[in-house]
Amino acid sequence: MSNQIELEAANVNKEIQSSEELIHILNSCDVTVNTTDTKAAISLQASLQAVIALIVNIAIADSTTADTITQELLQTSKIKQQTVQKIVIDGSQNVDVTTTDTQIAANIQVLLQVLVALLAELDIL
Repeated sequence: MSNQIELEAANVNKEIQSSEELIHILNSCDVTVNTTDTKAAISLQASLQAVIALIVNIAIADSTTADTITQELLQTSKIKQQTVQKIVIDGSQNVDVTTTDTQIAANIQVLLQVLVALLAELDIL
């Protein structure tokens, strides 16, 4: 049963994320560039979706109704995000650049809000 729930949660997820980054350094010295892309948190997002689906299925005996409610809840997490960064450093010295791409954080925040609201509604919190 849990395998079915995880598959359904994964199928409902329709977010589109993309990011591009171009860093062009020319005629410069002592340049430090640090970039962070947090797309690795997608597994956390999938886990949250699976937990939401599991709680709804436990709370509602009718599987058809539970599936409908789960899909409606998870549809609220559909987010399309795009990040394009372009950094050009030319003729510079002693430059530090730090970039962070946190696209997935918005999806996780929405899912956590849905999960907390669901747990509160079921009087679990």
